[in-house]
Amino acid sequence: MEDKYIVQIQQNEDRSKSNTKRLDEHDKQLKELSNVYVALTKVDDKVTNVESDVSEIKNDLKEIKDKPNKQMNQIWSWVVGGLIGAIITFLAVRLGLK
Repeated sequence: MEDKYIVQIQQNEDRSKSNTKRLDEHDKQLKELSNVYVALTKVDDKVTNVESDVSEIKNDLKEIKDKPNKQMNQIWSWVVGGLIGAIITFLAVRLGLK
């Protein structure tokens, strides 16, 4: 009868050691996962910064592309304004307004 209890106690001891070993392995895995999570958080922050930088660069490129068009539109408005002024001046001189 005592042998039966000794065997059960030994089995419990063995199971306890096995469970402790598994728990230690799980703790190690949790620490590794925690490290991975921290690294992923940092990567996510960097990706977010890169996305905002790319967006800013796109806006700057768009501005640079549109700048010649804006200048051309301004030149055309000056040319058209000058032509209209010249035509009005010519007509005023022709009509006798000096």
